[in-house]
Amino acid sequence: VGTILYSGGVVDRIIGRFEKGFVEKLTQKRLIGREAEYPVVWPDGNAADVRLLLKELHKKDLQDFTPMFEELPCRLLGSEKQLAGLRSPDKKLEIVLEVGWGTVEVITGPFGDLNELKTAHEDAMRFVVHAAARLGMKVLGSGLQPRTRPNLELMTPRPRYLTMRDLLGEEVWEAWCVTASDQIHVDVCKEEIPRVNNLVNLLHPLVVALCGNSAVLGGEISPFMCARQGLMRDLGYRHGMPLTPISSLRDHIAKIMDFPFLWIRNDDGQLEVIEDRTFEQWASEQETKHGSNSTTRLDNEYDCFLLHDHYVWHSARPRNKQGTVECRAACQQPWSEHMSAAALHLGMVENSEGIWSLIQEEGGGENMTFDEVWGDFQNTTMDAENVGLGMLREDASFLNADFVESILKECRKGLESRGLNEEHLLDPLFHRMQKRKNPAQEAVEIAKSDGLQGFISHSEINCGF
Repeated sequence: VGTILYSGGVVDRIIGRFEKGFVEKLTQKRLIGREAEYPVVWPDGNAADVRLLLKELHKKDLQDFTPMFEELPCRLLGSEKQLAGLRSPDKKLEIVLEVGWGTVEVITGPFGDLNELKTAHEDAMRFVVHAAARLGMKVLGSGLQPRTRPNLELMTPRPRYLTMRDLLGEEVWEAWCVTASDQIHVDVCKEEIPRVNNLVNLLHPLVVALCGNSAVLGGEISPFMCARQGLMRDLGYRHGMPLTPISSLRDHIAKIMDFPFLWIRNDDGQLEVIEDRTFEQWASEQETKHGSNSTTRLDNEYDCFLLHDHYVWHSARPRNKQGTVECRAACQQPWSEHMSAAALHLGMVENSEGIWSLIQEEGGGENMTFDEVWGDFQNTTMDAENVGLGMLREDASFLNADFVESILKECRKGLESRGLNEEHLLDPLFHRMQKRKNPAQEAVEIAKSDGLQGFISHSEINCGF
């Protein structure tokens, strides 16, 4: 527990570049961007092929969008490339193919206002939903494919995915083929990163309890209210809530470097698996082997770190390319409440100081550290994944109903401070607290009473929205 100590060397070289992606001070309202994934299904609930949907969109709706093609690992269906996405001329919208070809990802932003982001996202989704309807497909406001189970056939053909499957395990990697998350990027300045990153990771169980929406899998009710998180447990602390908080951005880099390094691309562009070494060990070996700190070697080292960092999926992680903290814990939400997770996370970031003060007050005083409270929250993650808001207990030290409602009120203060009338987007979360049910708990009731087709009808995003 605590800070990992590395003396100079690799960590200092990496952080010297990494921190340049973040401004010293924010001079405008925070920008926000959204990466929203949606399961796409046929009427019977089986996964539909998003590659067909992308072709339909480009042919009939988004002709001025730039198509993004990928080389196929082998000649497939008479083609050497697959259409993997479409990008708008202003580069503020991308519609792309996910890990599983039954999931579409809609990337919008950045924008300075959640209401602007909402409008842009809904405009994009209108194209997606109408094109899907023309093909006989349905787009769902859900965090999981409801009928098709995780399997290799559902995996989008990309060479790195087969490698990741071998390295991380068949079950856990194939689970990625059926999940759908709702991620938000929020602007941060350099000095905020430790507090914001720690706070959002600390509140992982709260986000899962409020926003879990992945309970129906393989046509049945799964053991989880948030299977998106539950199915990833074998990844350990590489996914979800980290083992420990960070004390600084340098400590964050050191801890990421302490994870096993998976693979690199060699000079021929082929994947080369790294056996039984952390990134720090691999980088130190390269320094010893090649000697000089040439620009070429240091550029390669940094590029390899960014690749390594990409495959550590904590619920909050600093993204130096965008200058943001990426918030990842939420499932895709029901369409009528589709901005609620984005509003929750933005409120956390905007009022991170006030929320942390509230946690300190609840836990023992203003001198309390993240290390002291981390275990209390970590111990509740499985309950949040398993039973959603059913985890709330009046005798709990933190995650009781009064505490969660207090956190929501602090998030609302954060949005109110922006003066953009964004706080109403949190209303669905207060309603969930009143009912003590998150979307997954509601969905389970519908699946029990009306079956799989009833659940699909409940989750479908209709053309007329």
